[in-house]
Amino acid sequence: MNLEIQNYGRQPFMTRKIRSAVLLIILGAQFSAVRAQNAISGSEKLTLAGAVDLALKQNLDIQVANIETATKQQDRLIARSELLPHAGFDASDAITRYNAKAQLGVQPSVIPHDIGPYQSIHVGPTFSTPIFDLTLIRQYQESGHQLLASRADEQTLREETVLLTVSEYMAHLRALASITAAESRVELADRLAHQAQDLLSDGVASKIDVSRAQVRLREEQQRLIDAQRDSETTSYALKRILNLPDSQQIEFADQQNFFSTPSLDLSDPLSTALEQRPELHSLSENIKAAEAAHKAAVAESLPKLTFEGNWNEQGQTFSTATPGYEYRLNVRFLIFTGGRLSPERKSTALAEQRTQKQLAQERNLVTEQVRDEQVEFRPPCTKLSLAGRKCNWPMRKSHYRRGAFSLV
Repeated sequence: MNLEIQNYGRQPFMTRKIRSAVLLIILGAQFSAVRAQNAISGSEKLTLAGAVDLALKQNLDIQVANIETATKQQDRLIARSELLPHAGFDASDAITRYNAKAQLGVQPSVIPHDIGPYQSIHVGPTFSTPIFDLTLIRQYQESGHQLLASRADEQTLREETVLLTVSEYMAHLRALASITAAESRVELADRLAHQAQDLLSDGVASKIDVSRAQVRLREEQQRLIDAQRDSETTSYALKRILNLPDSQQIEFADQQNFFSTPSLDLSDPLSTALEQRPELHSLSENIKAAEAAHKAAVAESLPKLTFEGNWNEQGQTFSTATPGYEYRLNVRFLIFTGGRLSPERKSTALAEQRTQKQLAQERNLVTEQVRDEQVEFRPPCTKLSLAGRKCNWPMRKSHYRRGAFSLV
């Protein structure tokens, strides 16, 4: 009787455990299904700041620039290694036999006809170091300037990526706003077209009024199609900049206020742009690198002084080997190279002149950009002042480093 009462009391407890386990399994399955659905949809919410951060992390052009900068760093290490001492370890084991007459041209009576075979063993370290080599010094300086130029190019590309991201982001928001406005206009034009048709049926309106209303409806529908096209194209462009897969959907989490922009007063924007634009810094470093390359070509004709040596165990067998060493001080200079040095000097000098012309052209381009933006900024300021609104500089200081004064 007691056994039956205990079994009867355990049955509800076991039933609750089974129900809890089934409920957990169902909830886990639903959670997995929701996660799978979100993964399939692949939607991502973006803010303007998030889009800029994502572009700086995932943009392929920036990644290529980072790789290029890393390559220049390794090139600088390689150039530096040529100025440092080198050490190695040599080991050789040879068996040699000579013909005395073939080696000397005659056969002395005191020397046997054949010498050998005999075994020779050399085991030990070797070293060498340059004492004076101006060419290697100039090449090391050139690699340093190339590294700085690569970093400036990377910074230029980062700023361009930020500008492109902000531009496409704003363009997409504008396209979305245009779609909303176009849909409202299409709805209004459709109602006006139906109203004109009803008035025509009542004999109040004419056919020309109906035709005019239908033409306006078609125009508003075409504007809606254009706005939808702009929305799709800006979305594709933003995906390319952010390096997102084509199947992933983007949701914009914020709406920017085009008039709530911080003010920025610059007394001389042209001087600021010419001083801080990274592409100008890159060309300046390229000029210094070209100068170093030209000096390296000139230094090819100067003497080069190196110190070399080795220490090893020498003998016919390992048991009979004795220590040996050799230290050398080498002086080397070129006398005739078949006319190679003069073209190298001229080529490096022309490369330096070309880079200087490119810098002058880039400075002219920056000046033109700044002046154009200043001229284009005047009419919006005039209109805003006539409308009683305050005219502020809309962009951040980093944008002025690139000479960008566009009014959003």
